Parts: sequence; C-alpha cells; structure tokens
Amino acid sequence: MASTSNSSPHPVERSEAPWTVKCETYWMLINLKSLPEGVYDKLEEPLLQHGEFKGGMGFLMVVRYSYTPVGTYDELAIVPGNFTVPQPSGTGLPKIPKKAMRICRIYVSQRTTVYNGRLNWNIAKHLARFKFSAPPTAAGQSPPEKLDIAVYPPGTMEGDGVPPFFACTLQPFKWLPSIPFNAKYLPVESSPAQPPVPAAAGQKEAAAAEIQARDDGSGTINPYNTSPQHEDALLAGTDTWCSFAFEASTPRARGCWVTVHEGATQSGERTDETSKYWPRGLRPWAIGGWLEDAQIYIGPPVEWKL
Repeated sequence: MASTSNSSPHPVERSEAPWTVKCETYWMLINLKSLPEGVYDKLEEPLLQHGEFKGGMGFLMVVRYSYTPVGTYDELAIVPGNFTVPQPSGTGLPKIPKKAMRICRIYVSQRTTVYNGRLNWNIAKHLARFKFSAPPTAAGQSPPEKLDIAVYPPGTMEGDGVPPFFACTLQPFKWLPSIPFNAKYLPVESSPAQPPVPAAAGQKEAAAAEIQARDDGSGTINPYNTSPQHEDALLAGTDTWCSFAFEASTPRARGCWVTVHEGATQSGERTDETSKYWPRGLRPWAIGGWLEDAQIYIGPPVEWKL
C-alpha cells in the first residue's frame, strides 16, 4: 500500500492491492496539447506542481465493475496523457519511469473504493452518481444500438433537476465482429505513476465520528451512499509516490462512435454546480473502444519518496 499517516481505525473495509477485477469498459481517446482547467478536483490541484505534463495519447474511461474485492461499482476517469516523474535520489531504489501516464480526476459510485483507491495507488477518487440507458452486454448477446451515459454530482437523485456534469452517447460498431484484445500489445506504457494525494481537512475526525455512530447504534453509512456530507472520512492522504501495473484484456472488444454532451441546464448553459466537477472543453475523439467482459489486473504499488 502507499505509505500514509492515516493509520487510525477506519469505518470502511480495507482491501489492499493487488486487485483483479471484471467489468465492461468504454475508452474515449484524447490527445491534449495542454491541461484544461479543472483536470483535478480542488483538493488535488496542488498535484499539478508534481511533474510536468508532456501530452501524448490519453483517454477518458468509463468502467462498470461486475466484480472487485470490494463489490460492484461504476467509475469515470480522466487520464490526460503523460507526465514527467520526479526521480528519487540514493542507491538501491526501484527502477522509476521518467515519464508515465497519470490518473487525474476520477469518480466512483461506491464509498469503499474511494478509501482503498487513495491508499493503495494514490488514485484520487471522489463520489458521483451514475446512470446508464442499458445494462452491460452479456456473453452471446449483442450490445445495444446506443448507450447513453450520465454522471451526476454526489448526493443527487433522479428527478431533482440537477444536470449531469458528464454525459455521452456511445454507438458500438455492428458491421465488424468483436475481437480479443490485450492492452499489453498497445505501443504505449500503461503503468501509471501517481504522486501522493492530500487528505481532506478533518478526514481523521470524520472517520472517527462514523466509527462512533456505528458503535453506539446511531447508524452505519451504506457503501453506495454518495452524499458529499459523508465523503471527507474517505479522503485519506498518502506520503509516497507510486507506480503500478495496469493490465487489461477481453475476449470481446469493438470500436464505437463517441458523442459527448456538455453538462447543461435546459437553457443550454453550464452551471457552477456542473463546472466544478468537470473540465471545460474536454472532448474526446469521435471513435473509441468498447470492451465487454473485460478483466483488469491492478498491481501492488512500487513506492518511493523524493
């Protein structure tokens, strides 16, 4: 696990790396010359000072996990491209890449993975609500003609009028059959390198309050409760850099058309509420990847301090 000063008891189940997970996932390609404003959540904005953005191929990734060590959940991540990786000084240290991909903003629909993602791999997860127009594609079945995806601010509910901060429509290719795919054959290095993440102010106190409420019978928070009022307890910090293996494969991969819709009110204007959750003007290519019944291995972290 990534080193952390957060050694106090915590109300959320701990699940250390490595993880092997199963999912359906959609990859939307981006190629940025510079980082858009808001590529990090406000809490993690200081991480922009840790390494220089070098561009290259990046992607937006939506994942629908059917199995993980902490249960099912959905995920939306921005991997903008490559960053330089500050090198440690000294001898006998592990080999550290000089340039690597980095996961910046990332949202999930479950509390347990927020806490574990931060501690295991310095992945700065935050909560959000997800909506899909069709279920994942079962083996032997065809994907839907189109898939609408919407991701909403944490704590929102269906019908409350709050617009999604990210929304897209995917249309899977039907004129070509699906094929097996393994990311290890891509001409890019897929192992991210992540700087240490900061803890939220009052994180330990919030975790202690949850434990107290559980122990005195006042209530336990559901793992799928995305209320921002209960997020601070999850936002643990770390104090080392880390890199880790990310290996994805699937027996059924296909291309898809990608259309991203700007999160907006009915008047067509973005609101402050949607703008604070997602960078402005971040638009992927019109062609992406659709991976059914995929397996992803997320390895144990290789850690170092500067």
